[in-house]
Amino acid sequence: MSGRRSRILGIIIGVFVLLGLSAPGAAAESGDRITDFTITYTIRDDGIVEVVEEIDYAFAGTDRHGIYRTLITRQPFGDGSDRDVLYRIRDIEVDSPDAPDEWTSSTNHDGFRFSWLKLTIGDPDETLTTRTATYRISYLLEGALRTVDGIPELYWNATGLDWDAAIDQVRVSVSGPQGVTSVSCYQGEAGSTQGCETHTESGAAVAQARDLAAGEGVTISVQVPAGSVSNAEPIVVPGGSLLRAARVSPLTVGGSAAALVLAVFAAVWARRSNRDQRFAGIAPGTIDRSAPVERDTLDRDLIPVRFNPPDVPPALGGALLSTSAVPKVAPAALIELAHAGALTIEAVPDADRKYKKSGGVRRTALARDLSKAPSEYAAAFAAKLFEADERIVLDQPDSTDAKRFQKAVAPLTQAVSKAPMERGWRANEGAARWILILVLGLAGVLGVIGFSFAALGRGALLYLGPLALAALALIVAIVLWSTGHLTAEGRALRDQVEGFRRYIETAEARTLKFEEGQDIFSAFLPWAIIFGLAERWQKVCAELAAQGRIPESPAWYTGPAFYSTFSSGSSFGESLSTSVSSSAATSGSGGSGSSGGGGGGGGGGSW
Repeated sequence: MSGRRSRILGIIIGVFVLLGLSAPGAAAESGDRITDFTITYTIRDDGIVEVVEEIDYAFAGTDRHGIYRTLITRQPFGDGSDRDVLYRIRDIEVDSPDAPDEWTSSTNHDGFRFSWLKLTIGDPDETLTTRTATYRISYLLEGALRTVDGIPELYWNATGLDWDAAIDQVRVSVSGPQGVTSVSCYQGEAGSTQGCETHTESGAAVAQARDLAAGEGVTISVQVPAGSVSNAEPIVVPGGSLLRAARVSPLTVGGSAAALVLAVFAAVWARRSNRDQRFAGIAPGTIDRSAPVERDTLDRDLIPVRFNPPDVPPALGGALLSTSAVPKVAPAALIELAHAGALTIEAVPDADRKYKKSGGVRRTALARDLSKAPSEYAAAFAAKLFEADERIVLDQPDSTDAKRFQKAVAPLTQAVSKAPMERGWRANEGAARWILILVLGLAGVLGVIGFSFAALGRGALLYLGPLALAALALIVAIVLWSTGHLTAEGRALRDQVEGFRRYIETAEARTLKFEEGQDIFSAFLPWAIIFGLAERWQKVCAELAAQGRIPESPAWYTGPAFYSTFSSGSSFGESLSTSVSSSAATSGSGGSGSSGGGGGGGGGGSW
């Protein structure tokens, strides 16, 4: 069901985007150009930033009044919590030497958590007689700074990504009360990690970029000396909520409640109609293609414990069990490769606090003989991972190694996610007739939601909660019919996986039986990682090692004593899974980032 939930979430996001609930409008190419965009940030010792923007604008036509500029004033805080961050913009001044510079401002909202200030510059009663104009916008900005590890930082989406004009050249300058200590710059579309030119000039950080298309921008990350700014904290407030704007309407509540009941009934019916298949009359986990097939009604408690790994690789078994296992595919594949002799893992003691969770060591994977990869997907993963270098740091990698991980993991997880359908373990037997009926019902509910938004505004979100749940229930029903069910063979393989999970969950050192010399720890560790049971499995095998029944360290490992180094709370498998999964950047720039990252944003264009 978790796999279906992830697909449902993606569909819901798409629905809300269609309803206009996304962030400020996406940029569209207008033919306009900004020939030169200069932004100067002066960080004062009280934490307020003085901003001056100079924009040389080239219009595609002569029917324009001027330009508009949008500046983000509220957005979700980057730590993942239900908090928002505010940016206070005041003391705005606008002037132009060659175009009307009268201006108006308006505050715009997208939902309850995004707000932006729109400056409309120009004379609404007259159009420009020239195709070029220069504008100077200045303002004070409060709440833009953040503190990362005690260091004040301006991690800021300077240009914004919502310009509908291409930008020929950007120059961003940042100065502080006591100079600057570091500068990074990123350019391109949202999420781009492409760097741009940086240097220091007269104590100020300078970033430059050229030839940006509409929808592309520049983000800067500049740190100033600790203690040089008295207030370097963002303005954080509770996340916006529907409760502050809601007024109950009996008509909408009653009608939407009825729609909800019908939609839930449709979802329950779809679930019952799309049960997995199972081979009839044979033991769970057994594949007999000559056996008759029936709908699965077996109690999960009757699935027997399996003492040997399933007949599928760990990653594919995890995909059959739950999509929540897919993020653990990469660390499991690393151990598979190590156990097969394709790579080794070297651990070096490091007292830095950031390595505490990895047992106080920094681990590095070294390619040995990649031809020994135990499966096709593991071979492809290893080839991509070691394409640039035969070594890669596993714990707290730098930006280069983190990008290598991302490039290797993405195709791996994609292949694993598609495998059940491609291999015939899952079948799509959704009845087109029922899907069509459900889609029409969903369209009707969404139509009512759209009308309610138009009539009631943002407060309608709470009043129409039952309708949103009705839409969700209909989406669940559609997904259940469209994604199908496990075939009898897929169900048998999943039974094997569930049975082996029970074995790992309940195994005790004193009862384990295996061939002498067998590295049972390494053989079963990929499965333990997939199951989220790596720490438990290591504890069991630590007892075996203490009894002399298995080696004190796996053959693929070099470093401090294995079982004592990776003790409770920092088992090798769990800490490896955490390290690989957290190789992406944090909410602060932390020395790395991307275009559109950090605070701020916005854009502009002509009108």
